[in-house]
This record gives sequence, structure tokens and C-alpha cells, in this order.
Amino acid sequence: MSNRPPDTQDRQDRTRSTRQIDDAFEDASKLAGSSLAPAEFYDKFLARTLLGINAPAGAVWLRTPQGFLQIAAQHNLDKMGLDEKRGGRQCHNEVLRQVFQAAPPRPVMLEPQGRLGGGGPVEPGSVPAANLTDYYALFAPIVGPEKQSLGLLEVFQESSFDPRMYQTFLQYALQMAGYASQYHSFANTRQSAGSEKVFVQLEAFARLIHSTLNPTECAYHVANEGRKLVEADRLCVAVRHGSKAKVEAVSGADVVEKASTHVRRMRDLFNAVLKFNDKLVFRGTKDESLPPDVLHALDAYLAESQPKLLVVAPVRDEREKDADKPARSALMMEVFNPPDQTDPLIERLEVVGKHAAPALYNAAELKRIPFKPLWWPVVKLQDGLGGKAKLYTLLAVLGVLLLAAAMVFVPYPLKMTAKGQFLPEKVVNVYPPMDGGDVREVFVNQGQTGIRPGAPVVKLFSPEMASKLSELDVQVDVNTRNAALLNLHLRDRSTKADEVIRITSSLVDAESKAVGAKGQMDSLVAQNNLLTGPQERGYFVAKAPALDSKYGAAWANITGVDVRETIMRRAVRASEPLVRLGAIDGPWRIDLKIPQRGIGHVNQAFATAGRHQTEADPRGTGKTVKYLPVDVLFGGFETQKFAGKMYEHDVAIEAVPNRDDHNETEPVVQAYVQVDLSGLSPDEQRAFKKAGAEVRANVVCGDRALGYSLFHGVWEWFYEKVIFPF
Repeated sequence: MSNRPPDTQDRQDRTRSTRQIDDAFEDASKLAGSSLAPAEFYDKFLARTLLGINAPAGAVWLRTPQGFLQIAAQHNLDKMGLDEKRGGRQCHNEVLRQVFQAAPPRPVMLEPQGRLGGGGPVEPGSVPAANLTDYYALFAPIVGPEKQSLGLLEVFQESSFDPRMYQTFLQYALQMAGYASQYHSFANTRQSAGSEKVFVQLEAFARLIHSTLNPTECAYHVANEGRKLVEADRLCVAVRHGSKAKVEAVSGADVVEKASTHVRRMRDLFNAVLKFNDKLVFRGTKDESLPPDVLHALDAYLAESQPKLLVVAPVRDEREKDADKPARSALMMEVFNPPDQTDPLIERLEVVGKHAAPALYNAAELKRIPFKPLWWPVVKLQDGLGGKAKLYTLLAVLGVLLLAAAMVFVPYPLKMTAKGQFLPEKVVNVYPPMDGGDVREVFVNQGQTGIRPGAPVVKLFSPEMASKLSELDVQVDVNTRNAALLNLHLRDRSTKADEVIRITSSLVDAESKAVGAKGQMDSLVAQNNLLTGPQERGYFVAKAPALDSKYGAAWANITGVDVRETIMRRAVRASEPLVRLGAIDGPWRIDLKIPQRGIGHVNQAFATAGRHQTEADPRGTGKTVKYLPVDVLFGGFETQKFAGKMYEHDVAIEAVPNRDDHNETEPVVQAYVQVDLSGLSPDEQRAFKKAGAEVRANVVCGDRALGYSLFHGVWEWFYEKVIFPF
């Protein structure tokens, strides 16, 4: 039993309590300025807070990112009897909620079995904010730099103290909560400083990896500098060129030995993970759910290297739109002695990958550009000139000069365009033998072949010829009968001598008239192909002409239309063609009509050496003849070009109106072109040999300047309209 007076004992207790509280403040201040992790800080901070006032229990509550309170540290909280009374825990949580949400934040003290006052109306069905324990509950807010609530310091104190002491305890709790607030301020400052340092490092890293477009150099920057940011033991970079990945860089290695077993196993693992298209994380144990090829590649690589932490992460740039296609590049991180918490390493690797993806993608895309060495001089020239505008101006000027030089000095064939028809070389028109005949029958059909020479083609009728033949027939009949009567008189012996002379003279005259009329009839029949049947008087025919054997043995009807619709029952003139016949079994040629504006170039080509070609005369004269090459295009066969020849002797010397084309007023010069179809089979030749088929041709008139060959029409118009008038 102490011998000291009670007042002395109280003073000593207060002095000891004050010293104990001051020591707690000093220790809390040191803790607030330390760099301890939050969990370790709050554990030590709470223990020191409770020791300062000998409190039996307490807790630190912090706000989560979602806005809820979560316990950060606690001591003997389960011994406070929160669960002994019904609703005790819920009432306690309601106190925490209202104290935390109070504005502005303020300390709160609740007596044992006391309720929180000034809380306003309580929502129906909710529990009251009350302290249902046998201890005083002290609540002090932990605030941030902007006075926002970060959490609460909760202290439970025995109820055996002098009631005046609890306000001191509340102020003590508020002061200690202030040190916790200082810790948060210092932590934010340290975090800001660390973040700024990280930002500076990331900025330097980004500038470095984007400073080159060489895939190998970029990959080495990513590997060496990225390893420092990630704080890993080794960082490797692979870039996919085509369908396979290539190990471009290994941190700490100057050269990647492609033939080494280690690099080959690493390349196989990269290819498998890129095909898997997902991140591979190995923490010492394999995930059996991985694809077989990834597991096989991982086993093969682990036989060469034994990291405790291995991460292979495909890095995909935003421009890689096809998500099913493997990423363009990938990173491999290896750590041989990893810390307990490996998630920060993986997160830093993801950050490095996001910065490296566009740089590696740009480098890989540039490598894909063909003829890249040819573009570098252009880039150097652009830099030397001072910008794109000057480079484009120089290129435009050079382009114009080169184009002008090409137009003047580059030779190019001058071609004259013309149209024509493909026809047999031997073509004739069948005309009526005389005027005035009405067409009564056509013996040949459209496209008929095998028409023999001399065969009737068209049957006509002439009323005038029928009347004339009747008159001649009457004359023959009358004179014949007269001659017969006169012969009877001469045979009569009673005829006198002077009558014999007269009758003889009349007989000779009658016979001569009969013979003359008969001869005239025969002449008309022969000249006009008249039919001699008793029912065919006045009828005559137009016959197929004779045919030289070199053109075949028969004609073909090549008339473009059915003449029955145009000449039947109509009087025709002797100059009007009835049917067009052609020797289709003989040689064929193109009947070309050259516009008058182009015939000058054709004649000049024949007259100028070097612009035409020569060969032996195909007609067999033994002479050398000139010809111009012709490019031929048949109507209906526009995708196949044939070669032809236009000989000088096959060009007419007279320009005639183009009667076949009513829209073309310019005269044309007719010429013949021999086309070579020897490269076709007989069946294919028959497909081309359609009489009258349209043909487009380009007559090659020798080489001229490129500009004149392409724009001779413009120059001729300019000369005619502008220069010539002056």
C-alpha cells in the first residue's frame, strides 16, 4: 500500500499519462514521415495509438475506391461485444457510416449504450446509429489534403475513468488521426514524385524506341531500356515478318545467335504464343489447360532456361484490326528470383508493351515496303531541298522536261485508223441483161454456196420483149407461108415466064425476111438470156458469171440481205445489181476505206525509206513491192489482233465519197489489205470468213516522234486553223 497522499498520486498519474501521450505523438509523427507500406504503417500506428492511452481495442477504417469503408488494421475488435447483443454489429456500422459521411468531418464520442445524436430522421427499416457495447467509442476522421474524408480512427476505452478524461481521450484520438492524415499527404507526395519519375522514364523510353525505324535497332531499345523499367532479369523481343516470328533482340546481348538452341527454342515459344493469341504466364507451375503446341514449346524452352517467372505477351497495335490474326510483335520477360508479389512486374510489362507496340509495328511495316533502298535517296534529296513543296516542284519540272524530251526524241509508230469489210478477193455483182424487166423469181437463197458459173440466179419478165418476140414470130410465120405459096406458083407449069421472074423475086424477098426475123429472134435470145419455152415468152434470166479456177469452182451468195424483199415484182434497170456473188473458196482480203486526212501519211510512208517494208511481189511478177504493216481487229473478235499487209499497188489513186457511212462526209481512199490467218485452224478460219464483216485497222506508217504520233491530229488542226491563214 502506497504511503503517498492521494493528490500526489493523481498528479503522478497525470504526469505519467501526459508523458505517455507525448511519446505516442512523437512516435506517430515519425511513423507519418516514414515510407512504410500502408498495411505495416496502420498496424504499427494503431498499436502505438492504443498504447498511448491504454485503450483495450481499436481499428482503422479506410475508404475503398468504390466509396465503402474497409478495415485497414484492428486490435481486439472482436472482444468489444459487438456481436453479443442483437443488432450490435449493424448499429456499429451505421455509426461508422454517419460519422464518415458527416460534413465537415468532426470527431465523435459515444457513451456505452449511447446513440448518435443529431443524426436527423432515421429511414424506415434501418437500424439506429448506436454503441451497444460497455465501452466508450471514440471516432476521429482521417482527412486528405483537400479536407475530404479518407477514413476513421476508432478507439474503444474503458468506462472506469473520470468522465472528464474522455474529452482528453477524444482530442488525443483526433490528434493521432491527424498524423495518419499526414502519412497520406506524405504518401501522395512520394507517389507523385515516383509517378513523375516514372513518367520521365517512360517519355525517354518512348522517344528512344520511336527514334529509329530499323526493326532490330527498335527491338534492342525495347529490350534493354524496357528491362530497366520492368525491373526484370531478361527481356526479349520478337517481331513477326510474314507468318513466322523472328527474335530481334535479347536484353544484355549484342547479337542474337539465330542458330543457337536457346534462340530457336525461344522462337518456337514466341510462334506458339502468337498463334495462341493470348498472354502466357509461368510462375513455376504449368497450366495444363494451355494448347498442346504452347505446352510443348514451353517445355522445350524451360529445358534451356529455368526462370521462376516467365511471361510471354503478344503486343498488338491499334492499327491491327484483325483480332484473329497473330499480333505483329511479342515480349518475353524472365525473372529468376521473383518477389512475392509478381503482379506489379506483369503490369509494368503491359505498360512497356503498350509503348513498344506502335514503334515495333512501324518498323515492321517499313521493312515490308519493297525497293526501300530506292526511296532513301529521295528522302535525302527532299531534306536537302528543304521540304516536300520544293521536292514536288522539282519533280514536276523534271517530269515536264522528261515528258517533253520523250515527245520529241522517242520514236513511236504513227498509226492511221480506218474501217473496212472482210470480203473474198473475187466479188461480182449480177446485173439484169437489159432494162425494164420485172423480177419474178430468185433462184439463190441468202448465204447459198455452190452456185456454178452460168447457173440462173434471177428470173425476170419483160412485156416489151414479149411483144417484140411476138411480132418477130408473126413476121417469121407470115414470110414463111408467103414463101411456101410462091413455091407452089413456081411449080405450077401454067405460070407464064414473065410471072416466074416476078414470083422468084417475091420468093427471095419473103425468105430473106423470114430468115432476118428468125435471126433477130435468136440474137435477142442470146443477148438477153431469154427463155425459149412456149409458155416462157418474154422471160429471161440473170446468170452467174464465169469463174477462174484459182478462185474455186463455184460462187456463193454474199448479198447482205434477202433480195426477195427488195426486188421481187419490181422493174429493174440493167445497171442495178441484183445479187452479190463471191468466191469464198479463194483468197480473202480486207476492203479498207482510209479517210482522206490519213492518206497523206500513207503515201509519205510509201515514199520515205525506212517507213515501209519490202518483199517479193506475191502476184508473181518477180519484182519487189512495198507494203505497210496493218494491225487488224475483226468485229466480234475484239480480243484477238491479226497482222496484215497493205501493198502500194492495192491503194487507189482516187478519193471517192464514203457511201457506206451516211454520217461521214469526208471522202475516203479505197485500199486492200491481205490478212494472215494461217495461225488459225480451218474451223476457226471459217468463223472469221464472214463476208461483209466489219473490220477496224491501224495502218502503221513508220516511226515518228512520240508526240507527233500521239497528237498529230491536234497539230494538223492547229496548223490548218491558226498558222496556215497567216
